[in-house]
Amino acid sequence: MREVIVIGAGPAGMLAAGTAAEKGAKVILLEKMEKPGRKLAITGKGRCNITNLKDWEYFSHHVHPVNRYFKPAFYHFTSEDTVKFFNDIGLPTVLERGTRVYPASQRSFDVIDALKSWLERLGVHMICSCQVLEFVTAQTPGAKAINDPGQSNGSHSADYPDQSSGINASAQITRANASANIHINDERTNFLRIRAVKVRNPRGEERLLTANHFILATGGKTYPGTGSTGDGYALASALGHTIEPLFPTLTALMPVDYDKRLEGVQLRNVGIELYTEEVLRRSEEGELYFTNLGIEGPIGFRVSRQAVVALNKGQRVSLHLNLKPALTREQLMARWEREEAKRIGGGRSNIAGVKGEQMQIKGSADDLSRRLKAYMPVALIDPFVSYLVQSGLHPVDAMLKWEFPIASYGDWARAVVTAGGISMKEVDVHTMRSKLVENLSFAGEILDLDADSGGYNLQIAFATGRLAGAGGGTSIPALT
Repeated sequence: MREVIVIGAGPAGMLAAGTAAEKGAKVILLEKMEKPGRKLAITGKGRCNITNLKDWEYFSHHVHPVNRYFKPAFYHFTSEDTVKFFNDIGLPTVLERGTRVYPASQRSFDVIDALKSWLERLGVHMICSCQVLEFVTAQTPGAKAINDPGQSNGSHSADYPDQSSGINASAQITRANASANIHINDERTNFLRIRAVKVRNPRGEERLLTANHFILATGGKTYPGTGSTGDGYALASALGHTIEPLFPTLTALMPVDYDKRLEGVQLRNVGIELYTEEVLRRSEEGELYFTNLGIEGPIGFRVSRQAVVALNKGQRVSLHLNLKPALTREQLMARWEREEAKRIGGGRSNIAGVKGEQMQIKGSADDLSRRLKAYMPVALIDPFVSYLVQSGLHPVDAMLKWEFPIASYGDWARAVVTAGGISMKEVDVHTMRSKLVENLSFAGEILDLDADSGGYNLQIAFATGRLAGAGGGTSIPALT
């Protein structure tokens, strides 16, 4: 029986493990945390936006940095396939605005439970609290040989207990001598070949686990508290794979001299424009949040990738907030003037503008604040008035173009997704198999594929996991 080891029990790893088992493989799923799916549990604020039902023509615009690398996996396992898969394994789903799909229960833990039950039914042996230290390859120098997993006789079989959940997995395990090197001559191929992974259990004991095929699905570096600490990059790099520069995306953008009074304000139906070096790069409309880390929320996240890239290049970055994107300047000015005329019984606006630090207002600042209540949340008014003083803009112009120069961005601890990763030029996109290592595949966030918010990133994880598992569970000739 073909033996497969999947490293990482996130969404991509669980799909890969179950798919390989469906193909008839004996599968071990390794997870360094005490439970699987830790990061999946917090996605979508705990609701878990499983996928997005946009077709490829629309979906592809949300995939970065090169969307064609994801196209074969998407067509192998489309968004509709994802929904059907979850429905078939017992998870009801609902379709919400923006063609986004969620579990009907609105609970991400139900997604995890459905996947765990599916894996158990397929006989996948999940081993949690298991840290993978390194791959053992055919070129590793030394003199001590280990079993060829393709000719297993069971003499080195042992139980490796999952200390947290009580799951026991019977696997081909060879005890590792920490000081021993391993050498295997493999004349069947010129490709680098993995023979085993060295692992460590919670008691500090190290062993070797052997298999025919290995799938690396350890995720990225965001939310490190969930176990995403970038371990897989080092494992892949040691095998010769190129790691494209890593940076956080779907992350907060911190304005210069951030007005802390904005913290906690949430805006709906607003627009935002991203400028780098004074050139418009992207426009979005929707929800935006001001938090302790700066500008976040759906549309803030959508522009964050380009903003981070520009900031890392030392470029000037700014966001322009439009509080009334449904109105033209002429429409908004007419409304402002009509209300002013009603207030004073006719005549021109009592706000002539701003000059230096002194507002030229016929009337009181309290009067201005009262008028602005019709245009924005109360919590936004004082910071907005301060911007009027600073910018010298008419209130109408400021509502349509409130500028926020950006100083920095959120780090790994709060970013949602990792950009960069294993170069897709070194991966067969039709199978997710490595072009450098004969019996290695990749899936999920560890790859140099990321996407905007809205269910796109989880679809990448599920589709690449499904494709990697399909290849890992069957005998596929070595790549040429």
